Amino acid sequence: MKSGWKTPLQLLISVAAALAITVAVGVGALNWLDRTAQDALFQHPRATSEDILIIGIDEDTLTQLGPFGTSYRMYIADALMTLASDPDHLPAAVGLDVTFGGSTNEGVDNYLAMAAKQLGCVVTASQVEFDKYTSKIIGYTEPYDALREASEQAQINIMPDSDSIMRHAILYLEPNGKKVPSFAWKLAEMLCEKQGKTLTPPPTAGSIPFYYIPYAGRPGSFNNGASLRMLIDEELDPAQWTGKIVLIGPYAASLGDAFFTSIDKGAQMLGVEYHANVIQCLLENNYKREARNPAQLAVLFVVCAVAAWFFIRLKVAPGVAVCAGVIVLSLIATYVVYALGIVLHVTWIPLGVLILFLAALAWHYRVAARERRALELEKARISTELALATRIQANTLPKTFPPFPDRHEFDLYASMTPAKEVGGDLYDFFLIDDDHLCLVIGDVSGKGVPASLFMMLASALIHHVAMHEQSPAKILTAVNAEICSRNPEEMFVTVWLGVLEISTGRLVAANAGHEYPAVKHPDGSFDLLKDRHGFVIGGMEGIRYREYELQLEPGARVFVYTDGVPEATDANEEMFGAERMVEALRSREDGTPEEILGAVRQSVAGFVGNAQQFDDLTMLCVQYMGPAAPPSEAPAEP
Repeated sequence: MKSGWKTPLQLLISVAAALAITVAVGVGALNWLDRTAQDALFQHPRATSEDILIIGIDEDTLTQLGPFGTSYRMYIADALMTLASDPDHLPAAVGLDVTFGGSTNEGVDNYLAMAAKQLGCVVTASQVEFDKYTSKIIGYTEPYDALREASEQAQINIMPDSDSIMRHAILYLEPNGKKVPSFAWKLAEMLCEKQGKTLTPPPTAGSIPFYYIPYAGRPGSFNNGASLRMLIDEELDPAQWTGKIVLIGPYAASLGDAFFTSIDKGAQMLGVEYHANVIQCLLENNYKREARNPAQLAVLFVVCAVAAWFFIRLKVAPGVAVCAGVIVLSLIATYVVYALGIVLHVTWIPLGVLILFLAALAWHYRVAARERRALELEKARISTELALATRIQANTLPKTFPPFPDRHEFDLYASMTPAKEVGGDLYDFFLIDDDHLCLVIGDVSGKGVPASLFMMLASALIHHVAMHEQSPAKILTAVNAEICSRNPEEMFVTVWLGVLEISTGRLVAANAGHEYPAVKHPDGSFDLLKDRHGFVIGGMEGIRYREYELQLEPGARVFVYTDGVPEATDANEEMFGAERMVEALRSREDGTPEEILGAVRQSVAGFVGNAQQFDDLTMLCVQYMGPAAPPSEAPAEP
């Protein structure tokens, strides 16, 4: 493919394109995507440290000892006395991830201070207060005087990144000119002193000394079942804490001490588990230094300039090879450099090169369009490929039934009978986890390939968001925001989305402008459920959707469909209608989902006869069988 450009102009365009990519990246155009890619590529769980024991203030402790409050000073003092009761089984360090600012009951306060002094290796939490606009230190809270004198202090401040994800830790802070180490550093340092080792500080950056955390465990990975109540009641073996770091802190979701982290954005990590991860990072000397942006931007500019030069001069096939090669090598190099201890931006080079390749490809097609024959051939090729893409799109819908052969709590069936012109109907079903089944049906505005492509985008977005969020209303809200942010053609899609809790039969659903579902309870017949409709997906920014609940008893069935069913027309242009649809449902209402869909399809076909249809016939039916029987308990070993 000849470009027709002179070499100096090619050089100028290559440099200008590379500069534009570099400037866009430098101002943060890829920040969110890049952080997400870093998390996916770098953060992987591994074995958690055996030198760390978490004693959690869990739900059992709250139930047995009462709500968390000042009374827990007595319980924590009892816990410290238990840890100090056997001189041959002492912990190396004990961290109290609870603040004790101010005095309460003098006797209890003195008892806690005495217990901390007797154990002799207790680190208590202090907290620094920052101005939310300037990040300057404006306050500092320490334990009350007696406890401060009987223990070591360390700050427990936790600061997420701008997207509210925890990726970094603070090494120390300096309130009132006093250098206060972090909670994790102080505990790790005390353990190393007991083991005769030296703890090397991590590389930090910024006015507040942050450093990158390679997480060892996901939420719950450090949970060994030990609780404050069990420690006080002497139900734990002293060998569990001997020579280890013991963390005592909130371990109940109701206490609110939880954060989203880069290793798992679908579940919050408790604060005490976050400290455990940071401690393990310090003990393993597993430090990663984040490379500075100027150097990476310089490399990005050079790579993009060279790649643009090749894309302009090469034909399409070699250009694809160069583009793919640069992307693959960049990803491999990024991972190798990370293993060597340096964190690079994952997406900068791959996306920069890909954008340049697509731009060069578009230019080549523009030049080729000047020749009529080439244009006609190109149009024919594109038409063939789009037709193939349409068939591929239709085949992306799940068609294997039963879809989950080993799950007997439910039965479902779905089908799409395409009209002469391919539309944009979609259905999907997938397990979010072992106890939650997501059901989706939708109808994209318009017809043909644009609707098909928009359908694939909407389906992919719904699936992606649903794997991280179980609330149908929040799923639709997030998908609407994403589609509205990049929807220049102003297309929209109606969606009904439900999440079935398999163990209880609780179905939570939300409706974005879709048809009313039909529901049959075990003691009734199919009827339309006139649920509250939200606005269509992609129609307006800022829409928040509402959800509702249905309690499905064993034998209940839910039928959802697109408007191709009630709007099917006969030769006299009369619509099939919702009433005929409900009658068809009731004719086989005790049948399997497949039989129910077959009855509706047969009824529609008999009504429309030979009349040409212009919309897809898409249906989905789920039958709830009831929760799985619990496994029989094996007899206890003597």
